[in-house]
Amino acid sequence: EEVDARTDIFSLGVVLYEMATGRQAFSGNSTAVIFDAILNRLPASVIRVNPDLPDELERIINKALEKDRELRYQSASDLRADLKRLKRDTESSRSAVVSAAGTPSAQTGERPAPSSASAVPVAAADSGSDTQIAVGLLKRHKLGVGIGLGMVVVMVALAAWQFLPFRPAQALSETDFILLADFTNTTGDPVFDGTLKQALTLKLQESPFLRVVSEQRIRDTLGFMGRPADERLTAALGREVCQRQGVKAMMTGEITGLGSQYVVTLKAVNCGTGELLAGEQVEAASKEQVLGALGQGVSRIRSQLGESLASIQKYDAPVEDATTASLDALKAFSQGEEMRAKGRHPDAIPFYQRAIELDPNFAVAHARLGTVYGNLGQSELARAHRVKAFELRDRVSELERLYITAHYFNSVTGEIEKARQTYELWKQTYPRDFTPPNNLAVIYDQLGQYDKAVEAAREALALEPNHALPYVNLGFSYLNLGKFDEAKAIFQKSVQQQLDDAFTHFGLYLIGFVEGDTAAMQRELDWARGKPEEGVFLAGQAGAAATQGKLRQATEFAHQAAKLDLRNNLKESAATDLAVQALAEAKHGNAGRARELANQALDISEGDAPLYFSALAFAYADAHPQAQAALDKLAQRFPTDTIMNARELPTVRAAIELNRGNATRAIEFLESARPYEGGTGMSGPETDSTYARGLAYLRLGKGADAATEFKKLIDRKGLTVIGESRPLARLGLARARAQAGDAAAARIAYQDLFALWKDADSDIPVLQQARAEYAKLQ
Repeated sequence: EEVDARTDIFSLGVVLYEMATGRQAFSGNSTAVIFDAILNRLPASVIRVNPDLPDELERIINKALEKDRELRYQSASDLRADLKRLKRDTESSRSAVVSAAGTPSAQTGERPAPSSASAVPVAAADSGSDTQIAVGLLKRHKLGVGIGLGMVVVMVALAAWQFLPFRPAQALSETDFILLADFTNTTGDPVFDGTLKQALTLKLQESPFLRVVSEQRIRDTLGFMGRPADERLTAALGREVCQRQGVKAMMTGEITGLGSQYVVTLKAVNCGTGELLAGEQVEAASKEQVLGALGQGVSRIRSQLGESLASIQKYDAPVEDATTASLDALKAFSQGEEMRAKGRHPDAIPFYQRAIELDPNFAVAHARLGTVYGNLGQSELARAHRVKAFELRDRVSELERLYITAHYFNSVTGEIEKARQTYELWKQTYPRDFTPPNNLAVIYDQLGQYDKAVEAAREALALEPNHALPYVNLGFSYLNLGKFDEAKAIFQKSVQQQLDDAFTHFGLYLIGFVEGDTAAMQRELDWARGKPEEGVFLAGQAGAAATQGKLRQATEFAHQAAKLDLRNNLKESAATDLAVQALAEAKHGNAGRARELANQALDISEGDAPLYFSALAFAYADAHPQAQAALDKLAQRFPTDTIMNARELPTVRAAIELNRGNATRAIEFLESARPYEGGTGMSGPETDSTYARGLAYLRLGKGADAATEFKKLIDRKGLTVIGESRPLARLGLARARAQAGDAAAARIAYQDLFALWKDADSDIPVLQQARAEYAKLQ
């Protein structure tokens, strides 16, 4: 700020305060703490420190030290007049010296800038007489004359500060990380336990400049140190974690009670040297004001750590407004975050729900519930909370808004291009956040653009090599490309680094199946036993059995998976287990069993995936009214969903037309699916539209065209790792070759199918048909 005479009056107030009390008005262990005191804190009451002084002198000093220059003395002559008046009143005994304590209320004003050579000198007309007045008053009130020497020292220091401009070195660079230790809570109030650290995390994550060490990375490091992953991160332990991870800075926090008030202290230190990089101390008049005070402290400390003022102003939402004003809600949310960070997604749900009960407008808590439910396959619950979070998006920080908006477009409206654009904006705004490229990898997987998915997942992994999700996404992108060696290496690296979540192990299970390594498959099944994700592996066993033509065994595994998922309150996952198996039965010619399983699925849940797979199963099982009913519900639910309207719904319509004998109409429906074929869908890579088109061409007698479609599925091995698509594509190819007049090629395709189905159930209708067709070719 441009300085003027009022700046020098503040400096004189500092000198007068020390002359009157014998102590500094603003002190601390570092320049950062002192600056904070100058900007934001009031000095102790003059009379409380020295009860022999008159009330009027305290008023004069306080007015000289006023933060807001508009409320400070406007000229040295005004200050001089008040001092003269006090001298006169004191000498004539018209002013009583009383002992009193009182602190004026804080004012919000400008930062007092150092005086400069161009500033108006203090008391330029007659500074000597004013100094004599002040010294006389102080001597008269029993303050030692040695303060005069102290005054000279202070004035010399002020002169040095005045003419030597202060240029603090930037504490952190854009490549540095900062680790957050656990807060020290000395208030005895458990509501602050974990809550303030969560608030601090949310505030620091708003910054595009700062990079906060993830909880996953901290837990992994504690594991390498032989310590419990959930051990309290004290300052000493945090510094050791920092040094092991090569992290430059650590932030500690403390909250203490001061009567009915609270004091929050934040410190950022260099992990290597222990040097204080930044510090803030803020006060709150009540418990309800603690979050707001903490937010103000974080905003100031961001500046001390090197973030620009423009960035802070743009990305700084008050935590009590943008997140929640409820300490209890934030505490519940922080407990949910802790569970989620440990990979215990079902255990996180009650805490997020409690946070929303306490604050129904807690937008990011709704968003987190949407993510957790989505990852657990509970699409209806996920959609409800994502919609609510989107409605509340104007109440959140910029980072939270991007998070909420991207998930809304991708998972609620299904506008995948809007989702992609939001993630690109997120990348541009927070270039060191691994989440945008990580989720872009998911979008490219949905689009079947696996090369781009690999590139995005690699970028996410480079930004955050200590999180399981980039490994999962990169591994499955390789797997979908049919690059099994690369996928296996990524999954194994994740496990070696103890980042072995359920999907990592499921990926290794699939690769074990491809390689015929039953020991490897069993190892992963043993890992999953007893875990909430065991149902995923049972469903995987069902898919593996279906691939080998063991339909009865596959159905048994599907029922086991559904039973386990229901026990874990995952109704939609249980319904999906049965609906997927219903589709397999329908494609193999077991229409009655398919209809039974599909009805069982929809009795449990009419979520997105159960509706889709049941609709297809009904279509292939000649239950057209049921198929149309499920189709209509999906269409009504997803009016704007890009992939649903281009691929999934046309595939169901095509299947209905096929079984009505209208193959030409089926092909017309499937034309819109071509740009999205091969991408991931409701339950892994989507192969249904390609398979349906192949069947349609067979019905039309276009063997060569049918062979092209079925060969797509066979050649892209990653798309048909498990499930009925792999063997049925071989059967379709055999029939297409025979229809095209290439008996030799047809025999080879049939032989490939029989080799795959060497242990298949003998009563599968399509297998019996295949054997009869093969015999005719001999």
